[in-house]
Amino acid sequence: MARSSYQPPDDAAELFARIKAAHDTLRELGPQLHAMAIREMRSNATVGDLARLTGYQPEKFRLWARAEGVERRRPPTNTRQDT
Repeated sequence: MARSSYQPPDDAAELFARIKAAHDTLRELGPQLHAMAIREMRSNATVGDLARLTGYQPEKFRLWARAEGVERRRPPTNTRQDT
């Protein structure tokens, strides 16, 4: 893919650089977040606690917990059975 000659104005370039830095930081911290979330859910934290503290949706932590075999704190609320 060819690179364009676009050069953003200073205010746009600053915002884009800040966004990229934030994404880079999130990518760097992702494995640590995963490990810490699993550890804390095994201790006593709920997916709701972690969602509130991180700003991520509870489903992210719910999926991680199921994949890592973290014991459920309560039965699932969705009892629908697809046939």
